[in-house]
Amino acid sequence: MKFAIVGCNSEDAITFPHHTEVVTTPYGNARVIHATLPNGKEVDFLTRHSICLQEDAYETNFRANIFALYLCGVTHIVSISVMGTCDYSFRLGSFCLVSDFIDFTKLRESSFRMEHRLVRHAGMDDVFDGRMTGALEEVILGEKIPYEGRVNYACVDGPRHETAAEARMMRALDAQVIGSTLVPEAPLCREVCIKYASIGIIARYATGMDQDVTDEDLLRISAQHKGRALDVALKMIEKYSE
Repeated sequence: MKFAIVGCNSEDAITFPHHTEVVTTPYGNARVIHATLPNGKEVDFLTRHSICLQEDAYETNFRANIFALYLCGVTHIVSISVMGTCDYSFRLGSFCLVSDFIDFTKLRESSFRMEHRLVRHAGMDDVFDGRMTGALEEVILGEKIPYEGRVNYACVDGPRHETAAEARMMRALDAQVIGSTLVPEAPLCREVCIKYASIGIIARYATGMDQDVTDEDLLRISAQHKGRALDVALKMIEKYSE
């Protein structure tokens, strides 16, 4: 069993002994950080959108990222993402855990080539692993972090935000949160049999619900809470490994 944390944490946030490896895959190169936790357990880290967010989400090489972790022997991934919400009851800065998704993306390679898949057709039942999600939920509740529960996630290409009409449509389709990172990341994990769970940080309200949120607002909320999300992931990994 080997864990990786994928998401919005830069290398500067990793305070444990670590080194970086550029992993070559059939889909391009990916930069993986190998770290050793104080208890001696090895955990890999991968920054999703390259260094300093130099790529938009639809430009991210998801296939190289996930295949690199697969080549490194990763069996379980905890993802950390900043999300918007189309649910009026959700609070900015609160956490959620993703339980299912609706895919509105159009610009992405969504599958590994057949010779690199471990399954011919990837089933999407429980694509977000129930045991890992339950373990993350236990940590969040134990730490008394504001928590909105398990949610359905609508994935869009970006970089633009959804329109007000699109937000109403997503709400009607039972989506509570909106983002641009978990598809095809989660389905790709399923293709190579990596278990996957996702922590969401609620950083904005959907278009039409409140005043416009600037990139500076999103970065501020992300900076305030991503360290705590990383702590949740690490505590879960420690408990899960026991």
